[in-house]
Amino acid sequence: MKDLIVPQEYVRDFHFSTDEHLMIMLRIMGPDLDQARDFFKSSADKIFHIKTIEPVHEKEISDKFRLNSIYMDEGPPISVDIDPEPEMIRLILDFEWVK
Repeated sequence: MKDLIVPQEYVRDFHFSTDEHLMIMLRIMGPDLDQARDFFKSSADKIFHIKTIEPVHEKEISDKFRLNSIYMDEGPPISVDIDPEPEMIRLILDFEWVK
């Protein structure tokens, strides 16, 4: 897979912690779960072209960023409950701007 388009409803937080560090937090549920997990599983240190609109200043961003670190949390666990919660994955992606 070469490209991954993340729908806006999956993005829980998106902000620059500094001028050069971008933090993106995603929560993905449903059939896209496996695709996102596989895409990011071994992506640390890879360079991504990120194109989006920065929410605070509504500034368009289209640049290259290196994925410094990734935190992945899969849940909720499989359960025998009558009304189980749907599977989901939470991702925290820490990017650094590539100059």
